[in-house]
Amino acid sequence: MIPSNVKRKGSSDETAPLSDSGSSSTGGSRTHRPILCSSLEVAQADGDAGFAARDNPYIPSLLSFAIEASHPLIQSWPPIRVRILSALDQSRIKWLSLGVLRRRQTLKQEGDDTTVVLTVREGNNIAVLERVEEVIYQICCSSGHSGLWVEVLEGGVDWFSGIEYETRPPGGSSISATEVDYSVGTMGGYIKLTGPNGPRVMALSCHHVLRPAPLNSINQYTAEIAPGQGHHIRVSQPAEGARATDISTRQRNLHHAEKKVKNLQERVEYEPWRAKELEIAEKSLLIIGNELGNALEFNNDFGTLFATSGFKRSLTRRCALDWALVDVGHARIGQNKVPRLGRVPLGFELLSEGAAVIEVAELNTEDVVVKAGYKTDVTYGYFSHIKDDCNLPNSTLMTSEHVYTSRDGLPFAMKGDSGAFVLNQAGVLIGLLIAGNEMAGTTYVTPMVEVLRDIQQVTGQQASLP
Repeated sequence: MIPSNVKRKGSSDETAPLSDSGSSSTGGSRTHRPILCSSLEVAQADGDAGFAARDNPYIPSLLSFAIEASHPLIQSWPPIRVRILSALDQSRIKWLSLGVLRRRQTLKQEGDDTTVVLTVREGNNIAVLERVEEVIYQICCSSGHSGLWVEVLEGGVDWFSGIEYETRPPGGSSISATEVDYSVGTMGGYIKLTGPNGPRVMALSCHHVLRPAPLNSINQYTAEIAPGQGHHIRVSQPAEGARATDISTRQRNLHHAEKKVKNLQERVEYEPWRAKELEIAEKSLLIIGNELGNALEFNNDFGTLFATSGFKRSLTRRCALDWALVDVGHARIGQNKVPRLGRVPLGFELLSEGAAVIEVAELNTEDVVVKAGYKTDVTYGYFSHIKDDCNLPNSTLMTSEHVYTSRDGLPFAMKGDSGAFVLNQAGVLIGLLIAGNEMAGTTYVTPMVEVLRDIQQVTGQQASLP
């Protein structure tokens, strides 16, 4: 909340900032920092004043809220951004991110809380940071946006790439051969083979994921693996490489959390209002430590390779066939479910997260599709009506592939998503994601009907969904 009767902090006497043209400037500039309110003021604004102690010195943190599509700054931000980036380049500070958010301490919006947020690394010169902050405000003012706040945060930008450790993993989880740490793909889900000895549930991914060519080599391990001939190849889930990276990240996060707690413990002695911040940091440290312990103790042995297609071309559709079946340990067999959908595009309104995937259908060129992959998680794709002619890696045959792209500028899939199940708007399984062209932003999907047909031919057993 920004009280209307309070002026913004700063004056032209505080700093002698560097202007965005590179010269020193003092005339009329102000540091434009959000003004923090007491816990009582925040509680009053949110209608919870009866629960706030009047003598509580704790200052609630600022909360972040998205910029809505109708916000007037959206049209004028691009040139402002260019000028700020130029100023940051001149300043030589170590910065991590620049953006705009609505930032306030309260849940309710009162007044304009639009804030230019700059995140910097630890260790920058404070005086230089203050000059940069002032320059950013000057740029905003000269662009007709003197009402903007400017906030400089010191911290880090993290990759949100943690993996889940689930005994019975869902489709979209990482998978690899146990003997390698340089190849990671996606376990799409589960299929059922029904033969003379009854039904067996297998996990499905790609041949090139679970039988990767050795590093710096090509045209090796291209042949199919006959049923039962791959049990000497153990399979890991989570994948070996993904798990190693995740554990390393968790260990690094634990180290940072320990440093933060130690720092707050020292500061709280002479800044008692930081007691709440210390309490939160200690709880976070406990959670991070417990999650790291769980990751280290998790047994990622998933099963053994049962059969694969090798690299070959469908005789009827001329598309690539690239599948692999894993004989999964009984205690680790999961279910085929609709993934977490997030913000859904038109056509997916009736699809329910967590619903069972029980049907297979032909690929329909009018379908908008959804997939869950290890690398890019849940994304939506759109069919392109002209196929790609491809010379896929480790294959000597040119194939003709069904192409999917994204409409939001982000990739539908990336390296690491091979093996993902592709579903239509009704939650019906229609394809197996096998490859893509990241430079062109395209993804190749083999019709699941064709995959199951080939599995039946290779294994001599009926293939269907569990």
